[in-house]
Amino acid sequence: MAMPQLIPVAYHRRRYPPGIHPKIRELAGHFDTTSISPDGPYSLHSEYSYGPRKLTSPLIAALPVLQDANRKGVPQLWRSEAWAEAFCDFIVALVDAHPPPAVVEIHPPFDDYCPTIDDFLDRYAVFEERLRGYFPEAQVLLENRSGSIYRGGRFLISDGVTLLELCQVVSGRGLGLGIALDVPQLLTTLGGPQRLSAHQVAEALLRLKPCRDRIKGLHLWGKKKSEKGRTVSHAGTLDTYFEGEADKKQALLEGLWDLLDDGTPRLFVPEVNSTDEDLAAIATDLTDSGFRFQ
Repeated sequence: MAMPQLIPVAYHRRRYPPGIHPKIRELAGHFDTTSISPDGPYSLHSEYSYGPRKLTSPLIAALPVLQDANRKGVPQLWRSEAWAEAFCDFIVALVDAHPPPAVVEIHPPFDDYCPTIDDFLDRYAVFEERLRGYFPEAQVLLENRSGSIYRGGRFLISDGVTLLELCQVVSGRGLGLGIALDVPQLLTTLGGPQRLSAHQVAEALLRLKPCRDRIKGLHLWGKKKSEKGRTVSHAGTLDTYFEGEADKKQALLEGLWDLLDDGTPRLFVPEVNSTDEDLAAIATDLTDSGFRFQ
């Protein structure tokens, strides 16, 4: 057992509390992105298919395989092996003359056109081999996904069962793909924070222990109610996420500790769009629970 180690990633314009100094920044790399401006090491957060894109940028127009793969504007990720090649070409064109990314975050396909993990990895393997030719040191991480306005299928990799299967098959194929574990999205697949008991929150994390060697990154964020009573994601703290149920927040923090207590440094992306104070509250919860920010 060793203290969990987190590598803070700068997210948008949010500032960490004093004493935490990120040395890597997340940059947007979705399909409407036309350029990036890195000022140091960076993680490229590629297309995540939540909603429709314009798909009109010169970078996408030059790659009709990507441009055409959509349903009502929502990109259909990993549509084919040709799509995987073109996706690599998009990233290379987006990076352009800048230094290569330290990390490329990717996202799973929908299961209406890519029904199995083997199907996905057949396509991903083409991408990984091609990307290594350009950026041999870049680490590729897949983020589990749950929410989208896409109609036709669901994200192929979203819950603990599919994450475990993915890691098993990735290892068997000798691929380098890692996992960026998005904890709130994982809990969403099980019904969300209000429907889960404290025990179920902890269990959702602990069942991933067989694949923790593949977990290279951690996404954490809150939810809160707006003045009109609407739930707003990527805002608030862990307290507002669990609506003040302290036992569930504690179960989350203890579950994360038990999952990540191997001393391996992992990227920490605080996807907080609200305030610096909300980010500070989440970071403080982690440090108070024994996590160490490098």
